[in-house]
Amino acid sequence: IGRMPAGIAVTVEDAVLCPRFTARVFENVTVGPSPIWVKARLAAAGQRSISNVVDITNYVMLVSGHPLHAFDLDQIAGGELTVRAARKGEVLTTLDGEERLLDSDICLIADADGPTSLAGVMGGSRSEVSEQTSRVLLEAAVWDGANINRTSTRLGLRSEASSRFEKGLPPEGALEAQAMATALMPMPSNTALWYCS
Repeated sequence: IGRMPAGIAVTVEDAVLCPRFTARVFENVTVGPSPIWVKARLAAAGQRSISNVVDITNYVMLVSGHPLHAFDLDQIAGGELTVRAARKGEVLTTLDGEERLLDSDICLIADADGPTSLAGVMGGSRSEVSEQTSRVLLEAAVWDGANINRTSTRLGLRSEASSRFEKGLPPEGALEAQAMATALMPMPSNTALWYCS
């Protein structure tokens, strides 16, 4: 459904591990502090504010129940994301700063330089949103719950996202979460393009 901007591509190699993958690209995003009401809502849920873009993903997850992940589009090597099984021995540094050794039972999102996110568990540090980010790729997907549970257990890494995905989420939730996040994204106009599998 839809298309991505020229030079950007998404490929889902395993529709069993990832039955739904949506992505939306936002241009001219201004990363900065969140509004007070967003900070207050996150604090009430025991979460700290990071930046407006990252906080949007956490706020929408709390409201809709569906996790999202924001990538700095300019840090996605080759302009392409591929959903696939990890290759034995691949390594990913997650957002918590830990280096994770992967194996072939783990589903991940990769770019031209290799793993960039642990599917349904935690993003990677290499493509995280920062104050310098101006183009955001927002991902909302549905992952196989049993696989997410195995990955989380094997790596000793539980997250707000993994705790939700391992229980199983409906495919339509990804689009609902995208719509909610789009309305909150700090950009001049919502002229972003879609990818949906």
